[in-house]
Amino acid sequence: MFDLENLDKTEHYKIPENYFDELPGRVIQNIKHEQQRRKTIITSAVAAVAALAIAVGVFFTFNTPDQGTDITQVQPATASVSEEEQEALETVAADYYSEELAMMDYYFYAY
Repeated sequence: MFDLENLDKTEHYKIPENYFDELPGRVIQNIKHEQQRRKTIITSAVAAVAALAIAVGVFFTFNTPDQGTDITQVQPATASVSEEEQEALETVAADYYSEELAMMDYYFYAY
């Protein structure tokens, strides 16, 4: 076994001078650096979310159909449609449009 009393009693590790005097300053500096890094990450995340929100808003603003267009006023695709057929198509379109509005009202007020 080892004889502890006869071991060499030299110090194997040396502490730099003023190590413990400078330690609190280095710890505070590291804490401030971490806080600044977190602020940078949070700021970047907020900027990314804001840019995404603006992009989505612009996309939906400029890609919506013109609200002033009435479905009953759509011009026929061919000029050979008679007036009677045109009136029948307009009636069907008006009925379809009113049914769509009724369904939207049902789903809106049902919940």
